[in-house]
Parts: sequence; structure tokens; C-alpha cells
Amino acid sequence: MISKNRAVALLAGASMLATTAVVLGAGSASAVTPTGGCWVYSPPSGAGIEDTTPASNTSSSLAPWSEGAVDYTLTTSGGTTVGSTRDFSLVFDKGPKNGGPPASGTAYYYFSVNGNNLPAITKAFSAGGGAVIPGDTITGSFAITAAGSTTVKLRKVIYDIPTFLTRVNCNGQSTGVANGVNPATTPIDTNISANFSAVGPTATITGISNQVVNTAARKNDVISFSVTNFAGAGTGTAELCNTSGSSCDAGSSSVTISAGGTGTGTLPVPATPTAGARTLKVTSGSEVSLTPVTILGNPTVATNVVGGGAGTIVTVSGTNWDPNQSVNVSSTQSGPPFPPPATSDPAVTATADSAGNFSQSFTVNDPATAFIGASRTHVAGPPPVVIFASQAFTFSGDSCTAKAGLATTGSCSLLETVDLTVVAGDLKMSKVAGNVTMSGIQLNGTDQTSTGNLQDVTVKDYRGGTLGWSLVGRFSGLNGPAKPSGGNFTIPSSSLSWTPSCVAAANSDDTVTAGAAGAFGDAATDLPLCSVSTAGLGANGTSGGDTVADAGLSLAVGSSQAAGAYTGLLTLTLS
Repeated sequence: MISKNRAVALLAGASMLATTAVVLGAGSASAVTPTGGCWVYSPPSGAGIEDTTPASNTSSSLAPWSEGAVDYTLTTSGGTTVGSTRDFSLVFDKGPKNGGPPASGTAYYYFSVNGNNLPAITKAFSAGGGAVIPGDTITGSFAITAAGSTTVKLRKVIYDIPTFLTRVNCNGQSTGVANGVNPATTPIDTNISANFSAVGPTATITGISNQVVNTAARKNDVISFSVTNFAGAGTGTAELCNTSGSSCDAGSSSVTISAGGTGTGTLPVPATPTAGARTLKVTSGSEVSLTPVTILGNPTVATNVVGGGAGTIVTVSGTNWDPNQSVNVSSTQSGPPFPPPATSDPAVTATADSAGNFSQSFTVNDPATAFIGASRTHVAGPPPVVIFASQAFTFSGDSCTAKAGLATTGSCSLLETVDLTVVAGDLKMSKVAGNVTMSGIQLNGTDQTSTGNLQDVTVKDYRGGTLGWSLVGRFSGLNGPAKPSGGNFTIPSSSLSWTPSCVAAANSDDTVTAGAAGAFGDAATDLPLCSVSTAGLGANGTSGGDTVADAGLSLAVGSSQAAGAYTGLLTLTLS
């Protein structure tokens, strides 16, 4: 009788392929060597194929996947849309080596998709005495259930040889201890994987009436769109909803979707839509597509002053205007009639940015000025639709009459415009005078550490702007006494590490960030000491004030460092 120990003694084997991303097409791949190894054991009687409690072990240490170099290639092909079928193929040139007499059985190949296990794929195999299991091609498929990056992975391969009551488990486990952790008791997925990008149903906005962008609309505009990648023919529903696809506005439209999953449609924006970040939601059966779109609210206008005399320059800013389109900025008199008549001051033209915002200067001279505003013709018509917004403005001349003649009542007011120019200061720094003196070292045959501190540096940001700043350090290393052979003994830059400390003074409410503690990699390495980012500006939105920067220093000195005086430079750069 042939003992099971002679049937399969060593395994060296199948290297399968992990590959680059496959985007909307056949999965390309190149062969790689799988991690981990194989384990030979006998399962308990009647145990399931994935049982992890060997009755006995043939292996005493981890065996390789196969004998010599192997090629395993995993590829995917076929469908790329949610609901379609994706195929995969594992091709390998040889499997584990049979170290005993001829053997045959069933191989179980286990795969997963994004961590979800697929049913095992089984295939018969046989190997001659002392020969490797021949290579093979293993194919399978799965339904794509979600859009996005999708990873197909080979988890493990189990060879079942019932004639000899033997199994061989090959997977990513790299530890092999009998009656302990090994591929049979503690399987780990291999590194063999293939990626592709799955796409779900998609709606694309192709145009919006009265707009020059496809990202923003306002009430009564009409959104045109196309759909792709739906599972099949049907009638879809289009709505405007919040970013998660719920809380939809009243009003919807339908879109006919072909058997190929495509179609086109339109959706009018309701007269009273919810403004802000919204989505075009297209639903067909259980499939949903969400496409971001901004619904513009009523346009607004703000001015930096609400009154002044002739020659007053007013900064007019606006929000919720039609993106990337012109806006007419002008002044008007008091009504009636409404809209009130324009003043004699010439209008100016601004262009809203991609978010619908603008800022424009306007000069007031006409004493009849009562409002400063903006307008644009949103719909040419007929009838035309004009959107507008305005801000009240009080014009003040250089004289007024409080009481006429002998009148006992009456008053008048004059406005004096106060102008101020604030000139930006500088971004600069200063340090406490003197050198950095490190603690002395007396050689004693062991590696030692010298410590010290930077001379405090004060960063002074007096610019009153919206810019942050950054202070970094670079260490040259230390030069010491001369060598008899020429040159000097040195201590490299990498021997110095620091722990930054940053404290904002009372005149600054900026958020100051200290750099991480660490060592200088080399003489060309900058390490952050202190910084203020544009997101860390004070409550008024501008940077300003003083910050004191310091750092604790730690210098590693070797046990055989040459005795003597050492000097180097730590350069601090402010930008």
C-alpha cells in the first residue's frame, strides 16, 4: 500500500498574476509570483473542503508554490456596467510538485470580487510521479453590482487528493508551523489580483437653456441631458433632488431608455426650486443616476458704502448671477415709475465668474442717485425676462438748506465720505543674538547625545493680507578639527534632530502650525519649523502679528568622534 506521505511531498508552484488597472475593456496583466506558500495535510474524515483543522500534517515547514519559476496570469474582460457580466481567466504554466507516485484529484480555485467571495471553481487535475501538476486555464464570471474600482483576487487554491486522504492548500500565508499557523489553519488571500473600472448608470447634462455652462441653472431654465449605461430598455424619471438623491422638488419629466441603456431627455427647472447644490436624479427601475448641478437663487447685490457725494467710487459685488455671463452695473433714481429711470452716470459691465459672483467699481456723480444695482437679460423673449438686484444709496451734495426763510421746522444732512488707505507692512523675522551652544560631550566609549535650543526667532507678519507664511530650517552639518591627512572631522546633518515649538503672540490670532519632530536627512533637506496656512488666518480673515519660533535640538555623537571644537550652520528661511 502506498502511504499518503509518498503521494505529495513538496509543492512548488503556480505563480498567478496581479495586474494593472483595467479600464472599460479587457483586463491586461503580467505574471507575478504569488506570496505565501503551500501546506500538505490530511483533513478530518468528512471535513468540508475549506476546513482549517488538519487531522495530521505531512508538511513540517512552508513549501513553495511550485518548482522553479512559474507564470500565473489573471485577466478580466467583458461587461463594464452595473448589472452586466464580467469574465475572468487565470492562466498558469505549472502547479505544485508531486513528490510521490502518480496522483489525481480535484483542484478548488477561490476568488473574490472587492472582498466578496465567489463560489469555488473546481477542475480535475493529475500529476505524474515526481512531476509538477500541469498548467491550466481557469475561467469564471460574476455580475457587476456596483460602479467604481473593482478588484478580482485569487484567494487560494486547494488540491484534494482523496485516494491518499491528502489535501494541499496554497495561499498567501507566509508562516508554516505544524499544529500552528500555516496555510491550512490560517489561510490568507494571495497577492494575485486584477482591477477594472465598473461604470453605473450615468446622466450627463448636455445643455441648459439661457446658460453658457452645464453646471448651473435657475428657475424656468430647461436642463437637457443624455443617459448611458442603464441595464436595458425602460422609462426613466428625471427630478431635481438634494445631493443624496432625496428631498426632490415638485415636478419631474420622463426619459425613454433604449435596449442599449441610452436615451435623451429634458427637465424644466420649477418656478420655485430649492436653490444651492442639487442633483439631476434619473431613475429607471432600481437604477439611479445622480449628476451634480447648482440651482441659482435670486441674484444679490452689495456695496461697500451706502452713500456719498459726487465722485464716490463704489465697489459693487454680486452673487447668484448667471455664470460666465455679463452683468450691467448702473444707478437709478427713485421711483415711480418702476423700474425707476436711470441716472446720467454711465453704466459699466462686469462678468460673473464660474460660480456666478462678480465685483465691479462704479462711480457716482449724479445727485439723483437713489439706488445702485445690477441687471441682465436672462431670457431674450418675447417677452424678455430681466433679473436684477439693487442697494439703496444716499447721495450727499456739498450744501443743503435746513429751514427755508422763517420756517420753524426742517433739517438737512450732508455726508462726508471718509477715505483711508492702509499700506501693507512687511513679512520679516528677527532672532535673539548669539550662537546656539550645545551641551558638551566627554568621550567615554559610548554613543552620546548633545542637546540645545535654537535662539528664539520672531516672525513678524504685518502685511494685513490673506497670505500665509512658512519658516523652514536646513542644517549644514558640523566641521571639526583638522585631519592629519587633510580636511576636517565632521558630524553629518543627519545626526541633528529637532522638536519645533511655535507660540503666537497676543497681537496674532492666526493658527500657527509647528513642524513635525525629526532629523535632517542631509545638508539639502528643509524641515518645517512653523507656518500659517491660508486656512489658518485669524477671525478677520487676514494674517498679522508675531509668532515666536523655537526648537529643541538633539545631536547624536558617536563613541569614536574626534575630540575638538565643531561649528556648523542652521539656516532658517522665511517665505
